[in-house]
Amino acid sequence: MFYFRYLSAELIRRFGKTLTISLGLAIASAIIIAIISVSQSLSASQDKVLNPLQNVGTDIMVTRSVSTENLSTLDTTTRQEAMSENRIQTDLSKLGNPGDSFVSDTFATGTQLSFDSTVTANIDSSLVKNYATGLMLTVQHQEGKIPSVTATFKTGGETYNVQQDIAPMTDAEQQAVDNATRAAESSADCAADQHSDACRQATRAARDAAMPDRFKGKMNFQFTAPEKSYTQDVGPISTDIKTTSYTVAGVDTSKTDIGLILPNQVVDGKYFDGGANEIIVSKSYADKNGTKVGDKFTINKQELTITGIVDPKLYTNTADFYMPLSDLQKLAGKDGRINILLVKSANAKNVDATSKSLSSLFTGASITSAQDTAKQVSGSLVSAANLTNKFIGIVSVIIVLAAFVIVSLLTILSVNKRIREIGTLKAIGWSNGLIIRQIIMENIVLGLFGAVIGIGLGIGAIAILNHFNISLQATIASASSSLGGGFMRRFGGNSASTQSSGTTTAVQLHVAFSYAILGIGAGVAFLGSIFAGTLAAVKASGMKPQEALRNLE
Repeated sequence: MFYFRYLSAELIRRFGKTLTISLGLAIASAIIIAIISVSQSLSASQDKVLNPLQNVGTDIMVTRSVSTENLSTLDTTTRQEAMSENRIQTDLSKLGNPGDSFVSDTFATGTQLSFDSTVTANIDSSLVKNYATGLMLTVQHQEGKIPSVTATFKTGGETYNVQQDIAPMTDAEQQAVDNATRAAESSADCAADQHSDACRQATRAARDAAMPDRFKGKMNFQFTAPEKSYTQDVGPISTDIKTTSYTVAGVDTSKTDIGLILPNQVVDGKYFDGGANEIIVSKSYADKNGTKVGDKFTINKQELTITGIVDPKLYTNTADFYMPLSDLQKLAGKDGRINILLVKSANAKNVDATSKSLSSLFTGASITSAQDTAKQVSGSLVSAANLTNKFIGIVSVIIVLAAFVIVSLLTILSVNKRIREIGTLKAIGWSNGLIIRQIIMENIVLGLFGAVIGIGLGIGAIAILNHFNISLQATIASASSSLGGGFMRRFGGNSASTQSSGTTTAVQLHVAFSYAILGIGAGVAFLGSIFAGTLAAVKASGMKPQEALRNLE
């Protein structure tokens, strides 16, 4: 008991040194706890983004991807399919009469061409544990009034004069006509009644016979009017047609643990429950457009009810809206067609073998694994995680060494000030072993104090970091981002691009600690105290009593 009373008395008597050494060990312990916790939390957040396939219960994604760059290398059938599935042309003449209001939705697959869903029958069940199908489409939505285009052409109003010069009758010719007329009027046909038809006919015949020959011919001529072309520029057509684009995905609702979205990713409302006309909106779209649960949304003239808001985790293939696969196939006229196949390998070690098997499911099958998706991610989250992973070892070693050196110097300094005390202990019979044990025991207690305080400081530092709600950005090159404009315009469409070159997601950094991390931090403080105590104890044990007693404290 004497040793413990002496130990406690020394620690209390030298409270300043006790507090200084304990705090030094505690700070080193807290820094180690904070650094390791932040590093592991960054790695955990990074893993969720770098491996989005894992977030939806899968290892492999199978698609049928093409691009404008390799279009010329495609076979004729595939090229024609790409053109057919992405040609967006609006024929206003088929939507109604001029002045009528119209709404038109056109669906396109973009770079992910569709394929027959029956290919799933050829999946090797010995390699695949589970799978889910999906269909992701870009919708070009147009609405407005069909414009009325008119042009007025004015022609006519020209005056054509036709003239022919005929010499008038001479006096003799006129006298001959008059004589013939009078002779006819005196004839038997006119004797009874000069107003009879017979008299008029006889008179006309006699007069015509007496007419000169130049008055007897018929005038025959052909007149051709000059040709004229009329052109009128009607100018640009003014319309009120509005065009917007968004993406919609069909979800395999028969699976709840694998798919484009999962029930546990719904942040508001509910997941699909088999009701009619259900649709779920992504959180990013809802936040941007003020959409909420219960709102109505119309696709291809079918009114749907928004039943939930989802925060999708398959970052490389996100959509604005999600609906049951069969419903989307019917709306888009793509019965039996899919363009995404998510596969869970039966054995994590056989992912490569599974990928090889899946690549032969159909011509042009494209296989995406976790390694492929990791290459598509950039942003502050990745930069911070990479930086932390690169320097955490170096920083930790520097901190530990600095703590050991500082605490050792403080401990040795403390022992140097106890020279007379140590000499007295040796003079009354304490052996070197007892001296070493006493000093090491004091430092063990200091190490325990430092460990406890360090754990408290580490947890406090973590709480402060979480209080600031640190948010890091991760930009993922999204396959759905290429479903729009450029690719479809290649085939004569006039669509607008729906997204940029990638999907940017904000990842909230939640720093968490574990008992193992706390144990490492406490171990640093404890080992540092033992290391420092051992150095000081060895130095103290080498003192001779007579030399120690000659020194004053």
